[in-house]
Amino acid sequence: MSALTKAFVECYGHYDEARARVKYISDSSTTATIAPHEAFKCEKIKHLLDNAASYLFNLYMEMERGVGSTYSAVFVIDAQLVSRLLVYTRNPFLPLEISLAWDPILNLPYIPSSTIKGAVRSWIELYVGKSVDGVSLEEIFGSQPEGSSERRTSLVIFTDAYPVSCMAHLLEPDVITPHYSVAELAFSEPEALPTPIVFPTIAPNIVLRFIVAFKRARENNQLVNAGTITRLVDLITRALEDGLGAKTVIGCGRARSIVHVAKY
Repeated sequence: MSALTKAFVECYGHYDEARARVKYISDSSTTATIAPHEAFKCEKIKHLLDNAASYLFNLYMEMERGVGSTYSAVFVIDAQLVSRLLVYTRNPFLPLEISLAWDPILNLPYIPSSTIKGAVRSWIELYVGKSVDGVSLEEIFGSQPEGSSERRTSLVIFTDAYPVSCMAHLLEPDVITPHYSVAELAFSEPEALPTPIVFPTIAPNIVLRFIVAFKRARENNQLVNAGTITRLVDLITRALEDGLGAKTVIGCGRARSIVHVAKY
């Protein structure tokens, strides 16, 4: 990621004209998408996937020790992508027109925990309602009352999701073709210049792993029971089947999920 940013900045200085600069951004996005597609073949990055799996295992073991005191339950969920995943497209650390969430330590793409939590909450509110087994979504996912500086903390905790298994390529190029150039203010049909934009996505069949934990108590009140926790985990897996991230309306970001490890 640092090498990509360095190369982008150094080369960008050679493009003086505005039109050339616009073309450079498009060309650099294409190059920076195709190169990792080859570099991140699955047989080449097994050590990176093993590092991510090890990190999540150690994190789970630490959280498991808190079951009974800090947490009511902790789950490890594996989500196998059915379609391409595009998430966190405005990542400020990658100089691409359409970017991808990338962990600079593990050197892997990932799904931010906030993205998973937001997608799950929206799906439950849309298809189930504003409560689950009588417990409000504000209670489960947290809220900040309007006009108040105090925030109600979430009862459910999501970790970031990392790839731990793949079949051929970790990354796969995708493309969109805008017809109008905002940079050149060309919004009329005669002036339209369709320009393909190539960008990276996480490939289908990749297995992404994350941890979900439920807090045991807050303000001396008993939280959701085991039955409600089990139902919430089922709703989380169903939400992932409908997709998360960008372009879900055309089928991107869908995953089949299984509970890999559970501890009550």
